[in-house]
Amino acid sequence: MSLRQLTGIGDTWLLLAALSLAALGGLLLQGATFQPGTEPGLSLETSRQLAYGGVGVVCMLAATRVDHRLLARLAPALYLGSLVGLSLVFVLGATEYGARRWIDLGWTTVQPSEFAKVGLIVALATLAAAHPPDWRGVGLSLLLLAAPLGLVLLEPDLGTSLVLVAIWLAMVVAWGTPWRLLGGLVLTGVAVLPLLFAVAVPDYQRERLAVFFDPDRDPLGTGFSLRQVEAALGTGGVTGIGAFGDHPSALEGLATRTSDFAFAQAGEFFGLLGAGAIIVIYVVVAWRGIAAGGASGPGFGRMLAVGLTCMLVAQAMMHIAVNLRLFPATGIALPFVSQGGSALVAMLLAVGLLQGVALQRPPPRESAYASRR
Repeated sequence: MSLRQLTGIGDTWLLLAALSLAALGGLLLQGATFQPGTEPGLSLETSRQLAYGGVGVVCMLAATRVDHRLLARLAPALYLGSLVGLSLVFVLGATEYGARRWIDLGWTTVQPSEFAKVGLIVALATLAAAHPPDWRGVGLSLLLLAAPLGLVLLEPDLGTSLVLVAIWLAMVVAWGTPWRLLGGLVLTGVAVLPLLFAVAVPDYQRERLAVFFDPDRDPLGTGFSLRQVEAALGTGGVTGIGAFGDHPSALEGLATRTSDFAFAQAGEFFGLLGAGAIIVIYVVVAWRGIAAGGASGPGFGRMLAVGLTCMLVAQAMMHIAVNLRLFPATGIALPFVSQGGSALVAMLLAVGLLQGVALQRPPPRESAYASRR
């Protein structure tokens, strides 16, 4: 057994990038909940996030050692399990901010949609490793997407829905789907978009879209948080105001300052330099994720790496775009950084699976379809 396999580190840069972002998230949370003049110590919110981080690291180390062939065999169970979790939200779910996305366990809450992303990726990778990207194969992939997407839209959770679609699209392209087929799918999606908007987009999300196009529409209501985000980024300047100084934050009073607006909080605390460093770290995540997939060869490992990398990077891009007023607010978290236990555990689990792809190499005939490619 090699040193890499013994330590479970398939890609050092990827591991360092993920842990750096998680550490930054803890620092931001502590700074946002820090009360000047009080005794030093971790806040309750920071302590909980560190506990979730510990669980996530354990899951990451365990996922690193999972053999791809075993993971492919478990794909149906993982996919169905994710659908069960999404369904339980409507039975046992707790409603927050106008949406039912969390299952309240008493001592903590769980957001099944975070793990449903991973379940969908494993299912799509298994399908792509066994079937060619023809009409039948792509049709089956659409069916796999439709079930979790429909349940997430019912919560409602537009941000996660967009991430699921982005994951599917990236994996279908990496699968080698003919451009003519892809063009037909895109045209069909554009044609049904108005219907989806009318049926699936709730009123509060429509108000967010209206405020995005007209910031002065509701400056003291829906538009207030966006104005505060602009103020926070402007206040941060080049070097920031610091996380623990006795400075009032422009985001103070916003319940989602450490989740939906984590990037803006980082920009206020650490300035343009800190916000730029975060973007660079996500570029490293994208680079190493793509490298892991490319080195694994065609088949399950490559498709798994594509889906996981897209999940991490697309979510980060969407969150940053919202904070920079380049995209309507969707309530999407910044991977590893935003406050939220389910999201942090799921993201670290994804890194563990990527580490496993980097560690392992597929057998010469990983699947019937892969061998023909």
